[in-house]
Amino acid sequence: MRAMVVILTMLTTSQYVLASDTTYNAVVSGKKCQETRDQDITCSYKVGKSLLIEISGIGSPTTGIAFLKSNYKGDYYAKYGLIHGCIIVNSSSDVFSYAFISPKNGKVYRHWQDCKSGL
Repeated sequence: MRAMVVILTMLTTSQYVLASDTTYNAVVSGKKCQETRDQDITCSYKVGKSLLIEISGIGSPTTGIAFLKSNYKGDYYAKYGLIHGCIIVNSSSDVFSYAFISPKNGKVYRHWQDCKSGL
């Protein structure tokens, strides 16, 4: 019985890791950044067919986040987490699939703890 629990735990954990990498990889591949004339950095994140986010003035006191397209019933959607200060990207087809975007540095993270600390 104990071996069965260990096997099920390993299978669940490995599926979770693969699922979270799916969203993480989609966000990273859809990321495009550019520097403006004022030397501000703006990044856009196009993820799947249903999500488009833009962060302007990354790392500055005037950073702005625009959810230009986000549909809960689409392939991806996003929300903002007040506790860690990061944008949370979810896959609509897999509830365990997340990625986190930091408005402080524009980087994409697999875990909110890393996003919060800005590693």
